[in-house]
Amino acid sequence: MMSTACQRSTAGNDDDSHSESDTDSDTDSDTDSDTDSDSDTDSDTDSDTDSDTDSDTDTDSDSDTDSDWAYPGPRQSEIGAMEISCDTADLVAADCAPNAPSPCVPAGGKIICDMVISDGTGAEYYNGVVGIEQWGRGTSTYAKTNYEFEMRLPDGTTENPAAVLGMGKEEDWILDGSWTDRSFMRSDLVRDIFKELGSGDTHVAADSRYVRLNFNGDSRGIYRLSERIKRDDDRVDIEADPSDFGENFIVKLDDDGEIDANIGAEEDDWLCVYPSEDKVTDNQRTGILIWLMKLSEAMTNGEPFSRLNKTNVVDWVLINEFAKNLRTFDKGWYLFKSGDRKANLIPSDEDMSFGLPDTSAEGWTLHNQMTANLLKDATFKSALEKRWAVLRQGPLAEQALNERIDDYLKALPEEAITDNFAIWPMGDLDLSVVDATFTTPDVADFDTEIAALRQWITDRLAWVDDNIASYK
Repeated sequence: MMSTACQRSTAGNDDDSHSESDTDSDTDSDTDSDTDSDSDTDSDTDSDTDSDTDSDTDTDSDSDTDSDWAYPGPRQSEIGAMEISCDTADLVAADCAPNAPSPCVPAGGKIICDMVISDGTGAEYYNGVVGIEQWGRGTSTYAKTNYEFEMRLPDGTTENPAAVLGMGKEEDWILDGSWTDRSFMRSDLVRDIFKELGSGDTHVAADSRYVRLNFNGDSRGIYRLSERIKRDDDRVDIEADPSDFGENFIVKLDDDGEIDANIGAEEDDWLCVYPSEDKVTDNQRTGILIWLMKLSEAMTNGEPFSRLNKTNVVDWVLINEFAKNLRTFDKGWYLFKSGDRKANLIPSDEDMSFGLPDTSAEGWTLHNQMTANLLKDATFKSALEKRWAVLRQGPLAEQALNERIDDYLKALPEEAITDNFAIWPMGDLDLSVVDATFTTPDVADFDTEIAALRQWITDRLAWVDDNIASYK
């Protein structure tokens, strides 16, 4: 069955450009804490009545060449600080998860609060009004609440974008408590490395920074202040559709989506991220559907790279297999297309990775028909093997990975760690609330968690080294 509707995220609309009236949204239908299902309220016209013949101007090579990668160094030297002040009359008790502080920010519909964001020296990056609500339908059971917010002018409605803590200027952000990830690093390891494997035209992922959150005078511990996936020159930098026929768009694989195009993934419904439902035209909506149906046909026929950028997909698969991300071929990730270029994938939903839940470093991620469809291309398997060898000499060298973890730790001081786990004890984590089949690794303290993460990575690298040639 085919639906021609692009469903808007239930949390609101997300505007994609600074000049537009962003009403933000992120329907995170996934159980993970990290899925931005932004349905942008961008005025872009974006859909593909299949004007896209995929002549493709991408460098769609076998991904076996060295891209002169160099470790960029620490992204953050000191933890930031965020203060949120809300009128208690606007808080609710009904939406609070079990064991979460109550009353809390509502789960549906933003309330107006004040927010200050500053760095480790106290220098302010933002001091103003935000519209804020809980983030992530699947994370509503988490004791440590996640939030999405939109920076606004004092009128409470007009967007007020800001560049914060070294990240690009935007108004829409996520506050991820990393309740399931006691290292705070799993999503960042995937995303930061992926962005370094290619250009900003093809290798896109959300940026983030560590902050200590204070809510109405109470410490809430460490959060990851993260970008949302949306069209913007500092996020997914694609032009507005020039023709009203869907040359440019962003979609998300999501069980709340209403575009049905089977590529073999566990969840084959697509949610429109850009353009948003309240701005997409009939032509755009039809064009996106047509393009995705042609992708479905190409996948089935063993021609996935007639529509997908092979270089991007090879890196996307390898970074997720390295992390053994349980969601890799499931749902929660994004796809974007610009003009006549082939489409690129964006990683997301990585908190169930690197040994979470309690998972062996051996074995591939849970594969499905999507994997089989990719492998129908006779060159894909060899491209994975060649590219893995290159990455192991660069960003996936064990020394480089340990150095990256060390740099993350520079922005996670002992005092902040102690405070966080005094509020959210390590022993309280129960991943069975995410999925009844999940088990929670037994970790005594933060140092043990980091040591376990390093050891799991060491074991994983060795296993993939031994088995990449037989990927299936």
